[in-house]
Amino acid sequence: MKSPAATLPPSIRGPVAGFLSWLLPGAGHLFIGERVRGIILIVVITLTFWTGVAIGGVKNTVNPEQRWLWFLGQICAGGHTLATLAISHNIPSPPPGLETTRIAYGREEEISVVYTAICGMLNILIIFDVLVRAEHPTVPATSPAPPRAPKAGGS
Repeated sequence: MKSPAATLPPSIRGPVAGFLSWLLPGAGHLFIGERVRGIILIVVITLTFWTGVAIGGVKNTVNPEQRWLWFLGQICAGGHTLATLAISHNIPSPPPGLETTRIAYGREEEISVVYTAICGMLNILIIFDVLVRAEHPTVPATSPAPPRAPKAGGS
């Protein structure tokens, strides 16, 4: 089965694959027809990002107001960061005095921010990879027929 990108010219295929990879890390690889690589990237980046969010909490992990430098790394994870921001804005803030029961502080907070920022920075590499692969698609190699052994017997 041909990939959806097979019919597009490289000048369009690359940007579309890059945008899809930003939106969901690995989706660009699926778009250009690299299923195994795309699925692996989707699973690994998604699990790592949301593990970080689970460790630190939704309200505290992706916080562009308090951690704007970390947010620059996190936003490179695309759709995951946008989803976390949307969820975070829909959760009401805890009443004063109860913040520590709902929001992580200390090492958990640091770990969660680092996990999510690393996912964003890894996604930059994924985007570069899909741009190169979309520009120069690999042609499936057909193996030549094995050489024939000479017949024994002389005639």
